[in-house]
Amino acid sequence: MAGKKVFITGMSGYLAGNLCRELDRSDWCENFFGMDVKKPLYKYDKCEFRQMDINDPGLLDWVAELKPDILIHLAYVVPEMHDHGLMHHINFDGSRNALAAAEAGKVSQVLVASSGTAYGAWPDNPAALKEDHALRANPGFIYAVDKVKVEDLCRESVKKHPQVIMTIIRPCVVYGPRVDNYISNLLDHYFILGLRGYNPPLQFVHEDDVAAAIIHLAQKGCAGAFNLAPEDTITMEEVYALSRKPTIPFPDWFLTPMVALQWALRIPTLNFSTAFLDYIRYPWVMDNSRIRATGFRFRYSSRETVELMLRAKAWLP
Repeated sequence: MAGKKVFITGMSGYLAGNLCRELDRSDWCENFFGMDVKKPLYKYDKCEFRQMDINDPGLLDWVAELKPDILIHLAYVVPEMHDHGLMHHINFDGSRNALAAAEAGKVSQVLVASSGTAYGAWPDNPAALKEDHALRANPGFIYAVDKVKVEDLCRESVKKHPQVIMTIIRPCVVYGPRVDNYISNLLDHYFILGLRGYNPPLQFVHEDDVAAAIIHLAQKGCAGAFNLAPEDTITMEEVYALSRKPTIPFPDWFLTPMVALQWALRIPTLNFSTAFLDYIRYPWVMDNSRIRATGFRFRYSSRETVELMLRAKAWLP
């Protein structure tokens, strides 16, 4: 059986790095194609790359010409931008353009990276969120709000093209040596700002497991949404302790206005506004039984993922 032809948006991002390396050495993938606004760090034997914006109308023509078997949509801005309108344009409109390109290319399977943050972090969340739980992203946290809207686009696409396999992944906090996200940046400073009185359980998935899950779901042609999170949890206080960095636990009444002020003044100490704080106040633990039912197994636990990341940053021996 001939190998698959795969198209990847956001090929230069941290989620795509391990994925591309696996595709490059996999017999299952005959060749793959990718685009991003930045060039990737590595060159791959089986890949053709084009430097392109996710909203470029030329994306439709290129995918229509290639007619790939699978389109994997990873292009998305993670760090919060002060210009929420521009961030929405890149993330939401860009996702709409990617889905239109998949339609133009008559792609048989589309895999879209959403996020566990789309569930929202709320005090009344169940002990483990399942895929059919309502998506209640916390208002103001535009990263997660737009993830919900992108999933709405995916559902609309399925209604129009029921023959297409639509796969949505919802990772928890992704960690690894190449990761750059809200919590990894929070731990990058000499001392860590904590939130006194809040210590919710969290899950951390290794970037290698995310790449493996994407390939697994694509190979098996699995449709629907899948939570990507190991079974164990670790609290923020445990993460702080593992980092062995000085931690200053501020009360909510002080930390929230402090974060608001540094965001308003564009001080680069933190790269998020106050809306993100809910995700270290309240739980958003996910159930992973649906992806495990497909035969997938996580290589790393949440604790192992955190420890590996800390060692990679030379914070642990």
